[in-house]
Amino acid sequence: MPQSGKGTPAGLSQGKNFVKELCPASRITEMLENPGMEFSYNGIKRVYPEIKMIYNAGNNFMSHQQDLNRLIRALEKVETIVSQDVWWTAATRWADIVMAASSTLERDDMSVGGTYSNDKIYAMKKVIEPYQDSKSDFDIFAELSDYLGVQGQFMEWDQFPEYMDIMKFAYAKTGASADTPFEEFWEKGYAWQKAPPEARKWTRHGDFYTDPDKNPLHTASGKIEMFCEDVAQMELEDCPGMPVWLEPHEYLGNAKEGQLHVVSPHPWYRLHSQMANSETLRALYMVQGREPVRINTEDAAARGIADGDLVELYNDRGTVIAGAVVSDDIMPGVVSIYEGGWPQLDSKGRCNSGLVNFVTSTQRSSMLSQATSANTCLVSMRKCEDPDGPNLAYEPPEIITDMEIAAIDDDKLGLDRMYDLVQAIYADMEPGEKMFYERCTVCHGPRDPGGFTQLQWKGILPSMFARAGLDDGEQSMVTDFLMRHALDGTATAAVQ
Repeated sequence: MPQSGKGTPAGLSQGKNFVKELCPASRITEMLENPGMEFSYNGIKRVYPEIKMIYNAGNNFMSHQQDLNRLIRALEKVETIVSQDVWWTAATRWADIVMAASSTLERDDMSVGGTYSNDKIYAMKKVIEPYQDSKSDFDIFAELSDYLGVQGQFMEWDQFPEYMDIMKFAYAKTGASADTPFEEFWEKGYAWQKAPPEARKWTRHGDFYTDPDKNPLHTASGKIEMFCEDVAQMELEDCPGMPVWLEPHEYLGNAKEGQLHVVSPHPWYRLHSQMANSETLRALYMVQGREPVRINTEDAAARGIADGDLVELYNDRGTVIAGAVVSDDIMPGVVSIYEGGWPQLDSKGRCNSGLVNFVTSTQRSSMLSQATSANTCLVSMRKCEDPDGPNLAYEPPEIITDMEIAAIDDDKLGLDRMYDLVQAIYADMEPGEKMFYERCTVCHGPRDPGGFTQLQWKGILPSMFARAGLDDGEQSMVTDFLMRHALDGTATAAVQ
């Protein structure tokens, strides 16, 4: 959380999501396959919704999900996929509609510096104009919300007649604005926020260590718990109330003869899948244009594989082609291939680029978190004797310029009904609720208040309030709303 105690730039509200259903990030394939199926998440029983349309922004799901062949089959059930991206990522290749977004270098914006102290505000000035017909994420969403008649849910043009007025509004919520006027900040490119000396020596849970009675943790006991009664009472088959060893579904202990254990660490030369499209960076690490796979010398020799060869990693889920890096720096029986590559399927259904997600499993880590368990994976390996041409994962698609797009019949869209529905719902919102959805959705999408217990919300609020820049009165209103509408709150119990 920000330890300077100062507010950070205030963004525009993302509004209230009137859809209560959710899907944990790594469960998308399971959701698409099983609409209506019950699942457990964070101790709550939920049901997967039926998905007709996906709007994907800021996420390359084809380099994020596991068992991609299974995901590709599941996506066939979706009627429309929209992907909004700066690059021709794999997510755009599986989309019906692509919204071409501009990069951070093509718009004015601002950011925060100081990982824990949050003692600097940076001006992110536009360097070039948006490329061709691309638009900023802000402009794309603003035009869509305007077309749908719900722009007032997010912002009022009379309050922000110019885009720079939004910047001024955001900056005014920071601690730096008290000492540095916006014009000076924008001209200099940065502004300082005063931070106490202890903010630069902050240690997580340091206050608890110093005085555990005065600064309890947000657990049921207020202490570090090796056994959690709340989790134990959930009676989850794969998540007992204390740490125990549970046999992985795939590991060397249950491997078939010749199988290897795959680990997929973060790459050295990119951030997940970001910057994988940089030809300059790829030249530093790729082998014959594919993702490198580190193989122990003994395992390589047993399969007739030499350093620099193309190899196939395969199992029942799929096959990927990668470039061999033979080394004694990895133990026998284990191979390592970076996560975050971009896929390209060849004529035989193999990933010709080496994206490990084609062989990893959708096995959940537990029913509590529903997170991924990607490093628990077994494959067989052989030398690739028949590569199907070069890796084309980073080549842009052919652009059709003479496509005729059918006119839209506005009467069939029912936009007036949507506008009236949104206005009616917002009219019934209490002050704390409205404040929560307007100010506490700056860093991420709005969370369902009933998705967390009161205790969990108490652990979230200190960080959230600092980033939202709420004063004491506003914090009190939001806290009251969230405590009443939490999973174990009085308002939630009344509805149930």
